[in-house]
Amino acid sequence: MLVRRARRCTARILSWTVFVIALVIGSREAAAYPWMIRHTYQGCVPCHADPSGAGLLTEYGRAMGENVLRTRYGSPPPDELPGYARPFFGLPTPDWLLVGASLRGGIQAQKALGTASAAPGAPPASWNSTLLLMEADLKAQVTVSRFRAYGSLGYLHNGGQTTQITDRELDNLVSREHWIGVDLGDDKQFLLRAGRIDLPFGIRFDEHDLLVRSTQTTRTNINESQQDGVAFSYSGEIVRGEIMAILGNYQINPDIVRERGYSGFVEFKLGERTAFGLSSLVTYAGEDYLTHNPHTIRQVHGLFTRVVPKWEPLVILAEVDALVTTSDAPGNGTSTTSPGMVGALQLDLEPTQGVHAVVTGETLVQNNDPMGGPGLTKIYGGWFGALWFFAPHADVRFDCVVESMSGAASIYLLPQLHIYL
Repeated sequence: MLVRRARRCTARILSWTVFVIALVIGSREAAAYPWMIRHTYQGCVPCHADPSGAGLLTEYGRAMGENVLRTRYGSPPPDELPGYARPFFGLPTPDWLLVGASLRGGIQAQKALGTASAAPGAPPASWNSTLLLMEADLKAQVTVSRFRAYGSLGYLHNGGQTTQITDRELDNLVSREHWIGVDLGDDKQFLLRAGRIDLPFGIRFDEHDLLVRSTQTTRTNINESQQDGVAFSYSGEIVRGEIMAILGNYQINPDIVRERGYSGFVEFKLGERTAFGLSSLVTYAGEDYLTHNPHTIRQVHGLFTRVVPKWEPLVILAEVDALVTTSDAPGNGTSTTSPGMVGALQLDLEPTQGVHAVVTGETLVQNNDPMGGPGLTKIYGGWFGALWFFAPHADVRFDCVVESMSGAASIYLLPQLHIYL
């Protein structure tokens, strides 16, 4: 049965590849906060080395950060990129070299809000606080004619096991991305690359803990879900998309836990400030890395949209994905299927340049019991945040997240500072 499923997965990979290539023959322009669509930037190519967004900035991306992202305090944008907006506040670099660094940290304070079955008179839960180092990465890209080599190297005190290149309990070196690629086409609108790559899927939300990006659901966030493989992307005026053959994460062991399959998306421009897309991912692992269930096939298929209504300070981002996980139950060899659905709706309001109020609602419904019994999981969450690009190379953010799971609720607060150089 699993052999037949693997053959069907191969057929899906081939059909999806043909589908994406057929769709993306014809279009070009592209910034990577997904709400940049309010400025008519629908794609990511001018501002980022990664054609699907996030990561290392180009010179144009740094100019956008200075002119469009940050608060100007009444001063007009400069005609030319000022020295302090360049890498490391003015480091001169040749045209063939892109360099940068990103440092992000914060404090997470979490508290359980109790359940309906809590004992009367029980003492209230206390806050638990944790100091977080989320990212401390150096990034660089070398370009020679049409050829590129990209890599990142960082440090994490704890966590991030899927990104580690050293193997200690604490204080590890990590590499989230490293790849080589070649630009194709008259306008270099195609990119073929191989290496460790962010999975192309859905909206590239900055909040990597959202359920639609979580390692517990789609496993498609830009914090730790990268995979090794080969990817082909197209960035056009009407259509952009990317398809990736996943060959496994070679920074985890043993080989049996590495996923193989594909991931891809295609997004259509429906207007200057409206886009609609679809995503698909299918992987197989001999043993699931997180659940340890043997012979696991994960499928995620979804729709997403980014819309600016007539009131331009507001951007609406929405994504919904169907989840289907099939695996063998440990010990008895019987196969089980866990269907589910995950979705997010985000409103980003920018009342004045550089200041954002962000509200996000999310939900997950998944049946982990094939008979529809008590294995049903329901999670509802609300994010309430503020983001301020207050200076060159710097922004601060504060999030309040409330989550309800199986009748138990919790809240956490997360102030954070991000500096990119």
